[in-house]
Amino acid sequence: MDQQAREQIKLLRRLEKVISETEFSWSLCLVGEDQSRKLNELANELQRPFSSTGDEKRIVSGYSYWGIEPAVNWQRACTDPNYPVMRDGIETFSRRWRSLHSRHNGQPYHYISLGPGTGEKDAVVLADLQPLNPEMYYVPVDMSAEMLRLGLKPMKSLPFFMQFRNQLLPVQLDFSVEENVAELNELRDRLMGDEPVLFSLLGNTMANFDDDVDLVERLSKQLLRPQDRLLVEVATASHLDDRMAQQAAREYETSWVFREFVISALHQNTDLSINMNHVRFEGVVEEGRSLLIKVIYCNKSVEDLKIVLPNRSEVHFPSGDTIRLHITRKYQLKALEAALVKAGLFVENEAYTQFQAYERVRRFGMDLMLLSNSDAGNGPDTAARDVFRRVGK
Repeated sequence: MDQQAREQIKLLRRLEKVISETEFSWSLCLVGEDQSRKLNELANELQRPFSSTGDEKRIVSGYSYWGIEPAVNWQRACTDPNYPVMRDGIETFSRRWRSLHSRHNGQPYHYISLGPGTGEKDAVVLADLQPLNPEMYYVPVDMSAEMLRLGLKPMKSLPFFMQFRNQLLPVQLDFSVEENVAELNELRDRLMGDEPVLFSLLGNTMANFDDDVDLVERLSKQLLRPQDRLLVEVATASHLDDRMAQQAAREYETSWVFREFVISALHQNTDLSINMNHVRFEGVVEEGRSLLIKVIYCNKSVEDLKIVLPNRSEVHFPSGDTIRLHITRKYQLKALEAALVKAGLFVENEAYTQFQAYERVRRFGMDLMLLSNSDAGNGPDTAARDVFRRVGK
């Protein structure tokens, strides 16, 4: 071992000692993002041409949570009684998760969470996985450093937290970028080798991306080996029609706190004087697959506006123009599963929760799916597969 390697090991051991011997919430974080580059990407999305329908200028998914103001407002929205979509999803998650996690054969298992959100769901997963594998690593991944910090707070309530802290490795990275996922894959290989890994995309996160199914397909092709699994949680709708689409939009519209969340990225990154009444919520049917909810900010004034961004570039925002602040979806399950199969993914198991009914049989819900690549799904049982075997099979 050369001198440089010895010095690196010495530093890491000292850092590990600091983390394990103090009650202060230190955690190491790998930063993989060039923040100035991300700012330029945000500016480019806001320089797109005129659209009265929210189809040009936009805040793309990761930027909705990027920074202190969006992260704090997201945390507030998740506890708002007028925003049942996320609140109910968090409160019922443990039931869905534990119906999947029915058996465990004690094999080592690591956990990589893509977009950990507020952290409550990851805490539920870790509470079951860590006691059976005390050497496991937990790697939450998000492009927002503040979201990573907020997401670690629920971990403090876990009984094994003090000895587990030096096995946490938050990674600040935009996992929607293909090159970044390749780097994450290399990091996984170096940290965990051939040991099974459970990846997760919880909280209906995939629904926030324009290329939702394509994103999951890219992640699975780059990350999933036969011994790995991907846990995906989605919001669902029993019917795809205009009435359900409008009802879905109203679920979001009734929460003023959620409205503050979706506007916070625009407020934080521009000098635009915000009028909260200029935010509108639209629900449309994506034929044969989902209900799409768009949250749009419209310049309803008679004047053309000029918006200045943090990099000092200017955006022309004419009267009637729009900025798409956020998108989400509620999926028709059969259509989604068919799309996943087409993308080379196999649904090994799922757990479904129904929420309130609209017009008798019309319902929204949440579905938790355990996915593998098609080869693993059709092959022999593996250690990772035993972890999530259907009850009674």
